Amino acid sequence: MNRLAIIPARGGSKRLPRKNLLKLGDKPLVQHTIDAVVGSNCFTKIILSSDDEAILRIGESIEGVTCERREDSLSGDKVKVIDLVKQIAARDGYDQQFEQIGLFLPTCPFRSAADIAAGIELLTRDDYGVVSVNELRDPIQLTLTVDPQTRLIDPEAVLRPSPLVTGETRSQDFQPYFRVNGGFYIAWLDKFIVGGNFFKGPVKAYQMESIRAVDIDHQSDFDYANLLIENGYI
Repeated sequence: MNRLAIIPARGGSKRLPRKNLLKLGDKPLVQHTIDAVVGSNCFTKIILSSDDEAILRIGESIEGVTCERREDSLSGDKVKVIDLVKQIAARDGYDQQFEQIGLFLPTCPFRSAADIAAGIELLTRDDYGVVSVNELRDPIQLTLTVDPQTRLIDPEAVLRPSPLVTGETRSQDFQPYFRVNGGFYIAWLDKFIVGGNFFKGPVKAYQMESIRAVDIDHQSDFDYANLLIENGYI
């Protein structure tokens, strides 16, 4: 089966400047994702899209990666990554050349080649796609809101009646909830072209361990990820 992989890696980042080039363990952050996608041996074409020459040079050093300099119109802070994916998916002939399309965010560096391959194995023609998720650490049933003006808590803004009010707060009794972690989003290309995102039909979840689903947006996230490597958790 022919599959297309897209790895978007901008050079700019307001919360953690130049994060895709920062050294995580023994290699730059973005290379963890590139290596996992290449190592999965699942993709006919792997596109590394960036507006940054240093990031593109990393991709150029890895066999099997096609590096593309991103258009200025798709490189700004307010551009959504799904817009880039849609633009690539709509290219002439891609609907005939590829059967599945995958998006892989560098901010989830610990998803592995085995994770990607196992996720693809879940995907049947009856599905729209498959995404990687991890279980939320804290029960969503115990969340609340805080009024920004008065600082008053509303324990029943999320769930009524709230377990915080009824006293039924044993976490083991709650249904688990999950978050999409950015490890991968994979869909049938023909369905994606029609739907325009990765959630427009029956989507399966590939569950990852939370410790491998670190989402790197801030310096503290990056320090934590390095700490996991240094202590042998990854």
